[in-house]
Amino acid sequence: MFPFRLYFAILFCSVTAWANSVDYSEYDRLLKAYVDEDGVRYQAWHDNEADVEALNTFLEEAAKVDVPSLSKEEQKAFYINLYNAAMLQIVLEKYPLKSVKYIGLMPFSIFKKERIPQGDQLLSLDMIEKGILLKEYFDPRIHFAVNCASESCPPLRNEPFVGEKLEQQLDEQTRKFANSRHAARTNKRYRKTAYSELFKWYQDDFPVSNPAEYLNQYREKPLDPSFGVLWIRYDWSLNESNKH
Repeated sequence: MFPFRLYFAILFCSVTAWANSVDYSEYDRLLKAYVDEDGVRYQAWHDNEADVEALNTFLEEAAKVDVPSLSKEEQKAFYINLYNAAMLQIVLEKYPLKSVKYIGLMPFSIFKKERIPQGDQLLSLDMIEKGILLKEYFDPRIHFAVNCASESCPPLRNEPFVGEKLEQQLDEQTRKFANSRHAARTNKRYRKTAYSELFKWYQDDFPVSNPAEYLNQYREKPLDPSFGVLWIRYDWSLNESNKH
């Protein structure tokens, strides 16, 4: 006869594991439906009330996740997804708009507003990115995984980040950005390369004398680190897809 004590122990562990897991299935469906290579189909998403509500429901469920019960890689993936989903929610609430920069009373104030529930806290986008991800799970590739809903921002991935393949996903995101015109543009005649301002704003996260040294780890065509450094003006216009 199967021991009842063992049966209940297995049942309890199964229920606990289920309660502490993160169900990304609906969020995955939404990303695949609305995220294209050239941006996000915000208009189509905004016009579909059921899918707007589906994103809201995902964030409501994310607020209940017991993060410490997850593995470190799952925690890291969870906070990247929380940032991106919250940013999407903000845009859909304010849509139509030209830029997230001007949501709120002051430029960029939306990044500082504590409006994202998680556990017993209300988090801001800045708190998730700078106070949690870059502080507790430091990894320069995080800069290419979180998406600020703007043209110059590294592209939004069309699937959730998950612990078991996080390394691969972060590498893919970094490689995709590193090989884009948003990361670097070279003028061989003047021996200058203009880089994303991300490398200026977060220079302490990239301990290199020239951004080329970091990007060349991921680029198909290496950049010349002896070229002078310029900066690409950050484009804060909404990363909206041309497909509607």
